[in-house]
Amino acid sequence: MKKKLIAVLCASMALSLAACGSKTAPTETTETETEMKIETETQAPTETETKETEDPALGKDEMYSYLTGEVVSKDVGLKRPYAIMLNNIQDALPQSGILYAEVVYEAQVEAGITRLMGVFQDVDDVEKIGSIRSARHYYIDFANDNEAVYVHFGQSRFAQDRFDNEGITTISGLSSYTYDVFYRSDDREAPHNVYTTGDMLATGLDIVGLSRDYPEDYTPRLKFNRKDTPLKDGIDASVVNIPFDSQPWFEYDEETGLYKRFQYGEPHIDRETEEQLAYKNVIVQYVYETSISNEDHQDLTLNGTGQGYYITDGKAIEITWKRADNDDRTKYYDADGNEIRLNPGKTFFEVVSDSKTVTFE
Repeated sequence: MKKKLIAVLCASMALSLAACGSKTAPTETTETETEMKIETETQAPTETETKETEDPALGKDEMYSYLTGEVVSKDVGLKRPYAIMLNNIQDALPQSGILYAEVVYEAQVEAGITRLMGVFQDVDDVEKIGSIRSARHYYIDFANDNEAVYVHFGQSRFAQDRFDNEGITTISGLSSYTYDVFYRSDDREAPHNVYTTGDMLATGLDIVGLSRDYPEDYTPRLKFNRKDTPLKDGIDASVVNIPFDSQPWFEYDEETGLYKRFQYGEPHIDRETEEQLAYKNVIVQYVYETSISNEDHQDLTLNGTGQGYYITDGKAIEITWKRADNDDRTKYYDADGNEIRLNPGKTFFEVVSDSKTVTFE
């Protein structure tokens, strides 16, 4: 009985029967089984392929968005986004197309006003985006954090210095191709009437020679939960007040699970759809901020580390942000030092001077 068991084991391991104490050659069946075993092992799916196959939320040509964590087509999700500078003073409101930005940043520029930067990925069919304004040097870091193509109409001298010194190619409104990519509407006065479209942005991309392909070794910066996950702890944050002169705030809507945005005392809406802007996540990032010119240009310290909040589902937790240098990307960590996972959906980043205080109700 023992000898028979040994012979069976040896055959399954593709060992000759001679090695087991017999001069009989291996049978054809044993060789065929061995070949089948090797072929099966060679064609085994990778870990990534297995996960995608096993994930019922993903179709064959779908993926999780790098910007929102939501399921999107690969035709959209594998395209680098555009980072577009948007006017945010009252004379330029409401903005057009901002509803389609997967991510939005707000920071102060001169004289207490703020400018927004929308990060747009699913933008090819958007027919009007703007109004578009000039670049500021720290918004370059926001664009770089998202591997985005920076789009602007004009720039401060500090932004121009960075473009020149760091060899940054952008889609710029002050260029020989201006009216191939941007246009002026006749319903607002300059400089609040510059707009673009998804098609025009694609034209600009071709003109400047940039690609919408991510680098081969690209890994997403943000981490997301696969489904909505309420914060275990945190402070109540049904209302989030941001200390800018425009007095923006967010109100949590329990029915939708989103934060509706307000500013200048009224709902913040998209002009084209008349819908109020709403976000699943709000991240507050406190930074050191100082004026660096007679025109009150601001400088924000975005490298290093600082404090902030992650806000979702009516709660807020304290976080720490870290960014080593201009070649690194900003990451966010909880009190235990774990990188935070955002809930799937759009995110609004409020970058606020650490001399000011965001309040909650």
